[in-house]
Amino acid sequence: MSENVPFTKKTKRFWLTLLGAVMFVFGTPTLTNAAEDKSLKGAVDYYVFGLTSSESLPNEDSSAAAGIARITLNWLAYQKESDTGALQLRVDHKHGYTESTPSEFVLGPRSNVGGFGLIQPAFSDIGLRLTNLYWTQTFNKQSTDMMVGFLDTTDYVDTYQLGNPYYGFSNLQFSTGSGSIPIPDESTFGGVLRHMMSENYYFYASFSDAKADSTKPFDGVEQFINDNQYFKSLEIGWVESKDDFYLKNSHLTVWHSDGPKEKASENYGANWSSIYKTGSWIPFFRAGVAQGPEALYKSSVVFGTGYSGVGPGMLGIALGWAKPNAELDDSYNSEIYYRMNWGALSLTPNVQYLHTLPFNSKADDSWIIGLRGNLHFGF
Repeated sequence: MSENVPFTKKTKRFWLTLLGAVMFVFGTPTLTNAAEDKSLKGAVDYYVFGLTSSESLPNEDSSAAAGIARITLNWLAYQKESDTGALQLRVDHKHGYTESTPSEFVLGPRSNVGGFGLIQPAFSDIGLRLTNLYWTQTFNKQSTDMMVGFLDTTDYVDTYQLGNPYYGFSNLQFSTGSGSIPIPDESTFGGVLRHMMSENYYFYASFSDAKADSTKPFDGVEQFINDNQYFKSLEIGWVESKDDFYLKNSHLTVWHSDGPKEKASENYGANWSSIYKTGSWIPFFRAGVAQGPEALYKSSVVFGTGYSGVGPGMLGIALGWAKPNAELDDSYNSEIYYRMNWGALSLTPNVQYLHTLPFNSKADDSWIIGLRGNLHFGF
C-alpha cells in the first residue's frame, strides 16, 4: 500500500481537530442522548475498485486497484414540524493496492494506458482526508435547503441518479459535470442554497473555495477569505416532483471558476442534463461546454440509460463523445455496468471501451474491465 501524504504539522493539526470533533460527538451528554433517540446516525463503508486493460504502455502494469475506508456521521440537531437542521461529517482513508491507482490509470504522470480521460478518480492513494463537514438546514416545509461548511461539490452540482461513482458509472465523463466542469476537491469551504420556486421548478446556487485540498481542508477557510479564488454555480431545473428529484429531472447549470492553482485563471461554461424514469428504464442525455485551462474536456456529449428489469440489480449503459482541452483528437468513451446487492455487500462489474489513446504510440483504443465492491454497515 502506497501513501504520499507526509505527517506534517498541518496534517497533524487537521486530524487532531477531527479527532476532537468525533470525541465531541460521542462524548457530550446532548449528543449521547441524540444517539440513544436515533437522531444521531452513522455508517461505515469500505469500497474497493480494480481494473485491467487490454492495452498498456511499455513497462507499465495492465492492472490497478485501490480501496477507500469511510465513516459518516449525521446528527439531526433540530426539527420543527417538517423543517430540520443537521450536522454531517464524513472522513475517508484512500489507499492503493498496486503501484499505480485507478485515478491515474488512464491519464497522468503514472498512466498505464496513455489515454485522455479518468476512471474512478476517487480511488487514489492520498491517505486520510476530509470529504465533508457541514451544517444543513431546511426551511419553508422543506422547499428551501441550505448547506454551509466543508462541502463535496459532487453532492449538488449537475447531479443525476446514475452519476455517483460509488454506485453508478465509473468513467468521469458519465459522472458530475460530464468531464467539462473543473469540480473543486472535496471539503471545499463554502455554501449552497436550493429553493423550489414552484412544485416543478427549482434553482441551486453554490459559492465555494476553488483551491480546496481535502488533505488540508481547514486551509480552505483562510484561502476563502484571502485568496479570492472561487467556484460558483447556478442551476435552474425542472422536476416532475420533489420525490423524483434525481430520476425525473432536466436542468441547465452555468458555472465559473478561478481555478485551483496559485495563479488564478478564467474558467466558465454551461451544462445540460435530462433524465426521465419510465417503467424499468432510466434514459438520460447530458452535454457540456467549457472555456479555460482547468476542465478536462472543452465539450462533452453523453447519452445512455439505466435499466432495472434484469434480475435484482441495476444495469447501466452509456456512450460519450468529448473534445479534449488540449490539441488532441476527439475522445470516445463507452461503459456498461451491472450493480448487484446482497444485504451489506454490493458488487458492480463493468466493461469500458476507450478511443483514442493519444499518449500510447502502439494502440489507439483499449478495453477496460473493472470491478467495484462495497461493504456497508449503518448504525
